[in-house]
Amino acid sequence: MTPDRWEKMKTLIKAGSLLILIYPSIALGFERFDSGDQAFAACEQVVLFEKPTSFSKPMRTIKFGTALKVKGLEKLFKLPPTDFSSKEVLESDEEQTAEDEDRDPEPIPPKMYTRAAWLHFDTGYGAASCFVTKDLMDSQTPEEAEKRINALSASKAKRNFSENESGDMTAMRGAAGKAKGGKADYKTMDALIVSAQGSFDLNAHKSFRREGNLGEFK
Repeated sequence: MTPDRWEKMKTLIKAGSLLILIYPSIALGFERFDSGDQAFAACEQVVLFEKPTSFSKPMRTIKFGTALKVKGLEKLFKLPPTDFSSKEVLESDEEQTAEDEDRDPEPIPPKMYTRAAWLHFDTGYGAASCFVTKDLMDSQTPEEAEKRINALSASKAKRNFSENESGDMTAMRGAAGKAKGGKADYKTMDALIVSAQGSFDLNAHKSFRREGNLGEFK
């Protein structure tokens, strides 16, 4: 990657248009890899270690975009129930599909709901959170990012959306006429969102989502 292209990528990252965040030592998520896959460095710099721990001897430092072949997976863990690829969600989807197809549910292979914390390469071990698959890497180009920025800008302009919008909000009430409200209170809404964090039980409304084909049951 040329210096000009890298600078352009960083500018687009700051604009929030890329799906991956390119900063060192920040775990953002874990993609599913198999032995033999190509893994692309998605952090600005990635240190490869002698063993699958950051307390071991550093062997090599690679830059963003470097492709390495996965030799093995280390320190596998199960995804949490809130993840759309978790065992719980996948089993629920399989049960629903099996019911629709009038058959018995099939077991979910562990590789579908587990991820590796570390990837083993010929030159050392790298934190899996700093690597992405080829498909995701191919989508992280300045051209694709600019398309997303332009689409977002056009969408906002079309809806005339602004968090600083002043004036009345008008809502129709059918035959009764219309109701008006003042400027939205974003501080109160933010406070409500913060206070609600962790209070929602995903399993409490599973049957409702399944019956309505909502959320993970779409």
